[in-house]
Amino acid sequence: MEDGEDQASKVAAQITHRFAATFVDQLARAGLLAVCISPGSRSAPLAIAFARHRAIRVYVHVDERSSSYFALGLAKATERPVALLCTSGTAAAEFHPAVLEADQSRTPLLVLTADRPPELRGVGANQVIDQSRLYSGAVRWYFDPGPPDETQGHARRWRRLADRALAETLGSPPGPVHLNLPLREPLTPDPGAAVEPDPVTGAPLRLERSLGEPSPAAVQYLAAALRQARRPLLVLGEMRSGARLAGALAALAQVAPVPILAEPTSHLRRRGLVGLVEAYDALLREPEWTAAHKPDLVIRLGAPPTSRALNTLIAESGASQILVDEEGWRDPGQEAAAILRGDPLRLLELASERLGGGGEGREWVRAWRDGGAIAAAAVDRALDHGSLHEGHVVRALAHGLPARSAVMVGSSLAVRDVDSFWPPHADGLRFFANRGVSGIDGLVSTGLGVAAASPGPGVMLLGDLSLYHDMNGLWAVRRHELHPLIVVLDNNGGGIFEFLPPSRHPDVFEEVFATPLGLRLEDVAQLYDLDWRLVERASELGPQIEQSLNSGRPTLLCARFERGASVRGHRECWAAVSEALL
Repeated sequence: MEDGEDQASKVAAQITHRFAATFVDQLARAGLLAVCISPGSRSAPLAIAFARHRAIRVYVHVDERSSSYFALGLAKATERPVALLCTSGTAAAEFHPAVLEADQSRTPLLVLTADRPPELRGVGANQVIDQSRLYSGAVRWYFDPGPPDETQGHARRWRRLADRALAETLGSPPGPVHLNLPLREPLTPDPGAAVEPDPVTGAPLRLERSLGEPSPAAVQYLAAALRQARRPLLVLGEMRSGARLAGALAALAQVAPVPILAEPTSHLRRRGLVGLVEAYDALLREPEWTAAHKPDLVIRLGAPPTSRALNTLIAESGASQILVDEEGWRDPGQEAAAILRGDPLRLLELASERLGGGGEGREWVRAWRDGGAIAAAAVDRALDHGSLHEGHVVRALAHGLPARSAVMVGSSLAVRDVDSFWPPHADGLRFFANRGVSGIDGLVSTGLGVAAASPGPGVMLLGDLSLYHDMNGLWAVRRHELHPLIVVLDNNGGGIFEFLPPSRHPDVFEEVFATPLGLRLEDVAQLYDLDWRLVERASELGPQIEQSLNSGRPTLLCARFERGASVRGHRECWAAVSEALL
């Protein structure tokens, strides 16, 4: 037993010190030149890694308060980030005054506080205080990654953590960043055992930050990437102001032919947009077609994609990824080669000017557009048959809403089906979704708020669980004289779980995951004085939507179907696409 425990201890020490060596190595690669260290046990792995790295100057101070102010002065004089390292407990509190000064004086400091692991917190362990968000709003970014482990992609995560932490100290405006780093014992390696960092894989992250006009470096980088790519893709996620990019995308299409995969919430899935690919979610569910059309460059604007098929393609393609975002760090896969912060409109315009002339590779765009057209036609044919499901509702709304409508899309399965089934639309249609945290709470009230501020019809597309979760919000319809069309996908429970692994556990699935409500939604309509309309066949959708919009009354339109019919209907659509492509 003791031998086993000793071996486990050695493995744990190896993981901790490989993290420290890799993390410190990436800080050096990202440009860190100096660190101020105060002695301590819990911080030993990082202290050793810093002391052994030749590219980083180490300044040792016995007193943490003095160390933090020394680092502050160093950072002010050099105008470069300086790191601070201390052990856990009150040592971290000693940094606080200097952190406050760094905040107010806009001085870049990277504050690294070692901490006890979670199992030693709140149980009376020695030298433990609550170090989470210790410096409150004084820091530009705070993060606690948890104790290092060796889950998939661990080295990439460790290096990306270093990249981001240092980059955030140089934000707009610059200032302190706090990483709280819990480390498990043993905290020192065996004597003479030099722990090497995990190897670097892929190109180093490039971060370009532009205030106002994009930097020349960002423009040149994007233009060069497009010029060199043979199989680029442009992926457009949720953007509230995405419609303003239509002209810039049209200009880009003239010089750099690139297929465009646009979510409805990007406001760029618009008829006539050059390079737009229809039904890409259905298209990418065909493995052979997808395997033959992997990109070598992905440029993404806005939020990460909703489509799981698209996310899988991007992850498995090995393509270089460039994220263009005004602010933020929306890279959940932590695989971006570059993050270009700034106004995407001007960046696209200037990159197009830099490219100039006519672009090659139009056969690549044609292959995607033809594939998307085939997939869309196959989905349409599949929807002409079979039982009612979400795809029918989405297509009927897409064909029945006037151009000035504002559409609030629910979370869970609704937003995924809008991405899958909504065809390119006319200008003026606006989409909204609570995709920040993707909750099902408050969707009715959010949709009513959107309707209250919209000149055209306010429309909601929600699941029955989402409606139930915010039924109280319907009180605002009569109180504020609103006239929304609320379309409910009523499959009596959590339909999305039918597509997920829990569905393979029938003994617990219905009660724990599907959670059938058994509600009479007609009673909900009566309670809140809404017109009630029930649809149980696809052929009824068009007329009922039209009548609802023309009534001038707030309406609850219930599309009722079984969850099993939903699963069958989706699979029939994907099978039809696969058959049409092969």
